[in-house]
Amino acid sequence: MITKDTLRVVKKDNSIESFDSQKIIAAVNKAAYRCDKTIDEDHLTQIADEVHNRLLARKSVTVAELHELVIAVLAFLQYKDVADAYAEYRYYKQTYAKTFEQLRQDADDVLRLGDRENANFDSSLVSTKGSLIKGFLTKSLYKQFYLSGKEKELIERGDIYIHDLRDMILGCFNCCLFDIGNVLKGGFEMSNVQYTEPKTVLSALQVIGDVTLVATAQQFGGFTLAELDKVLLPYVLKSEKAATEKYMSMGIEESKAAEYAGKDVVRELEQGFQSLELKLNTVPCSRGDFAFTTITFGQWNVDDFDDREKAWLYNIGKIMLAVRRQGHGKDGKPVVFPKLVFLYDAKQIEADPFSKGLFDEAVRTSSQCMYPDYLSLSSEYGSVSEIFQKYGAITSPMGCRAFLSLWRNEEGKAITIGRCNIGAVSLNLPIILRLTQLEHPDNWKQAFWTVLDERLEVIRCFLRKRYDIVRHQKCSSNPLCFTQGGLYEGTKNPDDTVGDMVRYMTASFGITAFDEFTFLWTGKRLVDEGGEISAQVLRHLKEKLAQFKKEDGYLYAIYGTPAESLCATQAKQYNAFCEDRGIDNVFAHTEHYSKEYFTNSFHVNVTENITPFEKQDHEFQDFHLCEGGHIQYVRLDNPENQDAVRAMIERGMKRGFYQGVNFDSAYCGDCGEHSTNVLFKCPKCGSSNLSVISRVCGYLGYSNVNGMSRMNDGKMAEIQNRVSM
Repeated sequence: MITKDTLRVVKKDNSIESFDSQKIIAAVNKAAYRCDKTIDEDHLTQIADEVHNRLLARKSVTVAELHELVIAVLAFLQYKDVADAYAEYRYYKQTYAKTFEQLRQDADDVLRLGDRENANFDSSLVSTKGSLIKGFLTKSLYKQFYLSGKEKELIERGDIYIHDLRDMILGCFNCCLFDIGNVLKGGFEMSNVQYTEPKTVLSALQVIGDVTLVATAQQFGGFTLAELDKVLLPYVLKSEKAATEKYMSMGIEESKAAEYAGKDVVRELEQGFQSLELKLNTVPCSRGDFAFTTITFGQWNVDDFDDREKAWLYNIGKIMLAVRRQGHGKDGKPVVFPKLVFLYDAKQIEADPFSKGLFDEAVRTSSQCMYPDYLSLSSEYGSVSEIFQKYGAITSPMGCRAFLSLWRNEEGKAITIGRCNIGAVSLNLPIILRLTQLEHPDNWKQAFWTVLDERLEVIRCFLRKRYDIVRHQKCSSNPLCFTQGGLYEGTKNPDDTVGDMVRYMTASFGITAFDEFTFLWTGKRLVDEGGEISAQVLRHLKEKLAQFKKEDGYLYAIYGTPAESLCATQAKQYNAFCEDRGIDNVFAHTEHYSKEYFTNSFHVNVTENITPFEKQDHEFQDFHLCEGGHIQYVRLDNPENQDAVRAMIERGMKRGFYQGVNFDSAYCGDCGEHSTNVLFKCPKCGSSNLSVISRVCGYLGYSNVNGMSRMNDGKMAEIQNRVSM
């Protein structure tokens, strides 16, 4: 009699191994998951035993024969859905031709037309084209083989949107607050090369640029160098000391030597920040996009630094801002990276003249360049201010608007720098609501909450998978984060798994199109209805996520989705849904709305004719209910009025905002003229050869480069309609 110990399995390469029932069980389990079924352990064992029993008369079986037998046994034991899912995976070659044809079409479109999904991609570059084509393949593979049936159904119709689907198969994380200070200290290893700790601030900034390009290629979201001024301070002091000693060795008296050294350090900072800006705006990382880098700065505890150190912290920020204002090249062409964020502590600014002076410089820069944005640390509102005031920890933004949830280590210390987010899944609220109205016409308001909870459960299950995948990743997959200290506890061996480091990572449940959702629910726009239903939805999400956190032990967060390309994608999905159901798309012919795009997250409609202060007030409530991802921005018609810019920023800081200002900054490629709030024609020479920087959603990007758009049609339509944003 053949037993499990003596039965041999002949693999595709003709190697032989013993029959292993656990492999049958694992494969069946995966097939069951893909069709949203659960098979308990006893029945899984029954399936594996039945497969083995049918092989009792044989000494060996090929892998191909074994697959066919598993499918037959599943059908015999009345698991038809699972058998079909198993067969779909097994017979992927039958669908390969159709999938490959779509991939070929996508590749041709990129090669001929480029891609405008993300303003950070310059799809005219060969390297970027290659990255985009690879992304189509990995996205297709992930959808085909790794999503459950329910997940595929919902993303195809549009109920949910899994962000960065092209990167899911790689098992990397999303965005992070990279601990650059920890990596630099004592030296580190990168790409099998040992780097010594920088000895000057110029070399520190040059190394930071290199690290940023390498590290951002191992993730798929925003990369924040948090509180960079304090990180650079020790290297500034090293440069100053070395320069002073150099001049004194030349026989120059100490006071003069210190004066000359100070000028040298200022020049090092200027060169370092110029080099960093050029690198981040001209050299794509190996992913094909420009590294979405954020620098936060401007906060220091006044009592922790002497006057000399505070003067240098002021100068670090001042020089970084001056470099941004100057732009690059002979005509000072502006750039968009890195994103700059000023950390606003009202008490510090009031008590410290260096801090006040730096805030003045920041306002001046915002009035010309839109950056920096401002993060309130001293308000009575908001979790960021609360965490700072209670624990002394600053929660810098990751990318355009993502924020980490509060997490404390075993000693009770709040940890922010060195943490990350593993991904986001967003709801298409208009589709979910309209579907509920059609399927439950008599009680759709009650039924909506049940349908919403079903979608939240699907997202929850997907994010739990993400945590599990990241947990089992080898640390060698992202050595700067997991082995060189870029993330908290990230000094593991390359062959170790990420493991319990996932306990401090967040995952996001995103919301979009509250304005359209409100119109479908009430017949009024968000600005007219007052935000009652949007707040109700957000409070419901907050309650559900608290339940999920308690049950799963993960840091789930509500995310006001920026919707750069998604604003058009979800509008198209809604239009297709209406066509499929034979119903009217009211947004195609209703004033203030468009079938080309949906409104970004919780924001009021961009066409609203309201003042900046009114926009702040309308968005206040929902902003603070989306603690895992939010930004508040207003459009300025007269950004040259610095007093008005300051007043708007200070008001936003009192209300606990992560605050930005918006206008369109245009540079003419023909005459070199800089102008604001001009979209298509140079006011000086009339040329359309413009490079225009606009606020994409929470960050700045090129809406036009030399007259050619970098953004999708939906986002460009939204930009043209902007009044209050």
